[in-house]
Amino acid sequence: MTVVTTTLNSAVGRYITIAFELDNDDEANEYFNTSLFGSVLLVLSLTPLAILATLHLDSIIELPAGQETQTRWLFACTVVGFFLTTIRSPFGVSCFCRNRFDLQNAVILIQQVARVGIVVLFFSLITPQVWQVGVAAVVAVFCGWGWSIRLWRRLTPTLSVSPAHFSRHALRHLTSTGGWISINYIGVILYLSIDLLVVNRMFGPAVGGRYAAVMQWSALLRTVVGLIAGLFGPTVLYYYAKHDIEGMSRYARRAVKMVGLFMAAPIALICGFSAPLLSTWLGPAFIDLSWLMSLMTAHLSVNLAVMPLFTIQTATNCVRTPAIVTVIMGLGNLGLAIFLAGHMGWGLYGVAAAGAIALTAKNLIFTPLYTAYILHRRLDAFLWELLPVILATLSLSGVAKLLAAVWDVSGWPRLVLAAGGLSILFAFITYWKLLDHEERASLWHMIPGASSKRCGKA
Repeated sequence: MTVVTTTLNSAVGRYITIAFELDNDDEANEYFNTSLFGSVLLVLSLTPLAILATLHLDSIIELPAGQETQTRWLFACTVVGFFLTTIRSPFGVSCFCRNRFDLQNAVILIQQVARVGIVVLFFSLITPQVWQVGVAAVVAVFCGWGWSIRLWRRLTPTLSVSPAHFSRHALRHLTSTGGWISINYIGVILYLSIDLLVVNRMFGPAVGGRYAAVMQWSALLRTVVGLIAGLFGPTVLYYYAKHDIEGMSRYARRAVKMVGLFMAAPIALICGFSAPLLSTWLGPAFIDLSWLMSLMTAHLSVNLAVMPLFTIQTATNCVRTPAIVTVIMGLGNLGLAIFLAGHMGWGLYGVAAAGAIALTAKNLIFTPLYTAYILHRRLDAFLWELLPVILATLSLSGVAKLLAAVWDVSGWPRLVLAAGGLSILFAFITYWKLLDHEERASLWHMIPGASSKRCGKA
C-alpha cells in the first residue's frame, strides 16, 4: 500500500517548494489539494484490499500458534494508522517547504511518546496483549494529526483546503515523478524489508523474532539518517530552483562526508561492542548473534552516507533510472538471500550477507556515479568523500573490538563509559584531521548559537 500512495505523495514537497521559491501560491495550492484529495481517494480504493489482507493474514506470514486473532487486530490497527498518516502527509509538507524540521521532528516525537506511553499504560493496567500495541499506534497518529494541522496553518497560511484546486495538470506531474519513486520504493522493500519475510518463511517465527530483534539497531540507524538526509532536501531544491548546479554539487559532497562521519561512530561502536551489547540488552542467549549484528550494521557506513544524494535525484527529476536499477538489484538481493540461506546453508547470515552485498554494490558504485553524471561532474566527484568514512568506521570498529577483548564492557554503565570515551576521542580526531577549515566552519554553523559565539570571540 505504501508503494501505491508513494506514487502520489512522494514528490509533492518538491513541487510545492519550487512553487514557493517562484512566489506562485496558486500553483502551490494546486499541488497541495491534488495530493490531499488524491490521498483520500487512494485510501478508499485500498480499503477492500486491506480488509482482504487482514482476513487472510495467515497466507502472507506464518503466525504464532494461538496468536492468530490478536495478530489480525494488530495488522488492522496498523493499516488504519497507515491510512490516517497517508491522508495527513500533505499537511506535513509545510515543515519541509519552510525547512522547519525541528517542528516536524517534534510532531514525530510527540507521536512516538504517545504510542509508547499508551502501550505502557495498557500493559500496566490490564493483561498485556498484542492488539493493545495496534490501538496505541492509532491513538498516537491522531495526536500527530492535531499538531500537523496547527503547523500547516502557521507555516503556510497561503495554503487552503479547496476541492476546486484539484488539478489534473498537477496530478500528472505528481504521478509522473512519484510513479518512478514508487517503483524505486519496491526495490527498497526488496532491499530492506524482504529479509524478515524470507527468514519468517524459511526458518519460522521464532527464528524470525531473534533476527528481527538483532536488526533493531541497524533499523534505528537508518531511521536517524533518514531524518538527517531530509534536512538537505529544501537546500538542494533551492539550488535547483536557482539553477546553481555547482553550488548543489559542492553542497552534496559536503553532505555525504558529514553524514558519513557523523554516523561512523555509532556504526563502528555497534559492530565493535556487538557481543557485550547483545548480552546487556537481550541477555546471554543472544551473544551467538553478535557477528550477525556486525554484518547487518558494518555496510551502513557507505549506504547511509550516500542518502543525501537521493535528494538530488528527486530535485532534478532524474528518478527513472535509479528506480529501474533499484528494483533489478532488489530482486537480485531476494534471489541471493534465498540462495545463500538455503542452498549454501548460511542460514540467517546468508540473508544478512545478501542484503549487505546488494545494497553496497548499488550505493558504492551506481548512486555516486549516476549523481555525478546528472550534475555533469567528474564521475569520481562523490566517491572520494566516502574514503575517509570507510577508513574511520573500520579503524574505530577495530579499536572497539580490541577494547572489548581485553576489558569486560558488559552492563550499561561500562558500555556507556567505553562508548562515550571512544566517541569523544573519535570526534576530536575527526574534527581536526578529517575535516578541512570550510567543513569545520559549516559544522559550527549548523549548531544553534554556536556560530554567533565564535564570531563574538573573533
